[in-house]
Amino acid sequence: MELSKFLILVKGLKAVYTSDRFLPDEDSIKIWYALLKDISYEVLNLAIQKYIMTGVYPPTVADLRRLSAEVTQGQQRDWGAGWEQVLLAIRKYGMYQINEALDSMDEITRQCVERLGFKEICMSENLANDRANFRMIYEQLAERKTKDAQLSEALTEKINAILVENKKQMEIEEKQI
Repeated sequence: MELSKFLILVKGLKAVYTSDRFLPDEDSIKIWYALLKDISYEVLNLAIQKYIMTGVYPPTVADLRRLSAEVTQGQQRDWGAGWEQVLLAIRKYGMYQINEALDSMDEITRQCVERLGFKEICMSENLANDRANFRMIYEQLAERKTKDAQLSEALTEKINAILVENKKQMEIEEKQI
């Protein structure tokens, strides 16, 4: 997004949130722009409108990135919908068609089921316990996916590069031992 378009959005925000402490100077606007410029004008505009209609206090960069991710990806499904997918897959495919059952699930649900084991869930005598474990895993994975969606692509690439470098360094250190 171009700075000129971002300034239009800032003008709108400042018209609604009139506190002198909200984006008080040019430097703070530049920082916000640096942290939000990877989001398209249209998406950020919708996120700002949504925030203005629901937020009492001035937004943070994190608020706007979260809402922008919601605009582009939709809201994350809750764990109950994922558990329904599991029960449907058990009824439809049974415990012997694991690949077909897993293919019928969304990404997060599939990851949860893979961790718990599809056959183990099918054969379980304590579905209430399996459902509770599924819920904990699902909520953790959904939160991680939501937070990852809020990060810029450039930041994610830099973080991944550091992780790769650290992993290489650890492998070198292990070989020396």
